[in-house]
Amino acid sequence: MSTLRIGALELAVVSDGLLKMDPAGMFGPQQPEAWRQQVELDEGRVPFSVNCLLIRTGDRRILIDTGSGRDEPFLMDRYGGGSGYLVDNLRALGLAPGDIDTVIVSHAHGDDVGGATIPSGDSHVPTFPNARYWIWRGEWEYWTTPEAIEERPFLSRKLPPLKDVVELVDSEVEILPGVRLISSPGHTPGHVCVALTSGHDMAIYTGDLLHHHAQLDHPEWSPAFDLLPEQSAASRKRILDEALRQGAILLTAHLPTPGIARPSDGHYAQATSLS
Repeated sequence: MSTLRIGALELAVVSDGLLKMDPAGMFGPQQPEAWRQQVELDEGRVPFSVNCLLIRTGDRRILIDTGSGRDEPFLMDRYGGGSGYLVDNLRALGLAPGDIDTVIVSHAHGDDVGGATIPSGDSHVPTFPNARYWIWRGEWEYWTTPEAIEERPFLSRKLPPLKDVVELVDSEVEILPGVRLISSPGHTPGHVCVALTSGHDMAIYTGDLLHHHAQLDHPEWSPAFDLLPEQSAASRKRILDEALRQGAILLTAHLPTPGIARPSDGHYAQATSLS
């Protein structure tokens, strides 16, 4: 866990663990060979950190993304069993699930929404029992169709149990002072980034806008698991260009923990620490 301040906002990057995915899930025929050559494999799989973000401001505790959880065998098998440690690492910060009052889900892929609920008897309940969950309306509507649930049955245990605590938005909105949802579709139809501003400081949690540091210089490179790759590339370029203009720090979901990139000489450079 690593911490930094954005004005009055105290941020902590909280690891959910490490994914190892089949390269075929990242590289299809549209990805350039130059990118493939930059990706280092671990035991034949592509490693990704899973970075969630905790925001503390006053008495508020806001969590962005929920990791993969550990109750879905499908996700454990798909991701290599190295993730699902978000709640444990929050406890190491002195926080119980009930201390979180707001959860933002950047999108509904398994490594971001898998930890949103936990089993309770024969059903599932929100992992963070006192929180309101914020999700883009188009994302919710896309993944709660019968067709999407049939394709990814685990979603029936991750989204419908949130129906009484979810806030669905369809326009960019500041949900708390200094915490703003930014539409960034492409990876999924309703993917969002989160802009964090306080005083003269700014950071952007990019969610799955980025999966590899090469995309910092090549926003046109979209992995095969981007559902709408051209739209994803356009969102990536738009967010990166605006972030550079603002001098914002990037906090990413999948670059090596702590997943930070800082503006330097007109582009973003991946950093190995928050200092």
